[in-house]
Amino acid sequence: MSLVRIRPRLVRLAPGLAAVGFAVLGLAEIALDPPGDQLLAAMIAGCAVAVAGAIVAIWAPIVGSIVVSAMFPVTTALGLTGPTGVGVLAFFLMPGWAAYRRPPQRSWIAPVAAQILASLGVLIARLSPGATGVPFNIVWENLFFSCLVWASWGVGLMARRWNERAEQLARLAAALDAEREAAQRTAVVQERQRIAREVHDAVAHSVSVMTLQVGAVRLTLPPDAPQAEMLAGIERLGRESVQELRSLVGILRETPEGSPAPQPSLANADELIAEVRAAGLPVSLREVGTRPELPRALDVSAYRILQEALTNVLRHAGPVSTDVTLTYDRDGLAIDVADHGKGTSARQPIDGVGGHGLLGMRERVAMFGGTLAAGAAETGGFTVHAYFPLGEGR
Repeated sequence: MSLVRIRPRLVRLAPGLAAVGFAVLGLAEIALDPPGDQLLAAMIAGCAVAVAGAIVAIWAPIVGSIVVSAMFPVTTALGLTGPTGVGVLAFFLMPGWAAYRRPPQRSWIAPVAAQILASLGVLIARLSPGATGVPFNIVWENLFFSCLVWASWGVGLMARRWNERAEQLARLAAALDAEREAAQRTAVVQERQRIAREVHDAVAHSVSVMTLQVGAVRLTLPPDAPQAEMLAGIERLGRESVQELRSLVGILRETPEGSPAPQPSLANADELIAEVRAAGLPVSLREVGTRPELPRALDVSAYRILQEALTNVLRHAGPVSTDVTLTYDRDGLAIDVADHGKGTSARQPIDGVGGHGLLGMRERVAMFGGTLAAGAAETGGFTVHAYFPLGEGR
């Protein structure tokens, strides 16, 4: 899953990195293939338009793609016979970016606009004074640039659908996880109720009948008979046993509210911390920022990572002081678990050969494009840092 899902933070940086690349390649093209004084302004203008379009695409992918496509008629109007090398590269990349970032019901505008602007650039170049081979060149170059923009758009659509499918699988996995836990809780409640019925219907009923029979036998004896006192003790013990069995039945029939397995959500982090404290781990919880309404799949995975990290502390470090920090901001959620033990070789860094717990945490974070770091701290102990990106970039 982590291999097919593009990291959201890298996605947001892609147009900015492309703008830097266009600028560098444009300057290299001018330096290595000098166009002459008359056409230098045209090449600089084309490079500037490509860089500006890439920057605009950070916030408006479709508009940015259209701006980049306008580079073609701009350069031909200034005297070039076609787009520069950097212009062709930008012309190819930007419709795909628009297709990846926006749904196809909107992103089709980018390749259509690019095709129209490319045709305009071809016409300006081939109908200018001194142009030769006009009919063939117009047809071929229109076909060439049409193939470029529509192929780019198609690749962007495939990448978008690939990413959406990965997110759907992550949500499905979380839903199945929650459904499995709900089924387990239901099975526990049903088993408790079945045992309660068995205790009530079989054991408690039999003991009650035995107590009544003993009482009936005792009444047939003279009050001063030695057996009467013994039977009275048996009768008293039978009544006490019935009362205890009825109390046990009542406990079994109660639905365990606030059970040791709280709902998998960071909203129940306090309950998880209380449970771990009861197990003997002195742990403190600190929350920074306001917890937003988290997506269900991400919320379950974040809770599981916190639960696994605390379990690892108990398993490997024992009852040592542990600090838990949940940090919420507009861009993401960070989970930090740091114990103050002596550290242990049983817990390897996350990229090492550690236990299945760390590998499971890494897989949960990777489903949402997040990061996970775990290892021994310089001051001693062991730390786990998990980061989940939130917001539009997801």
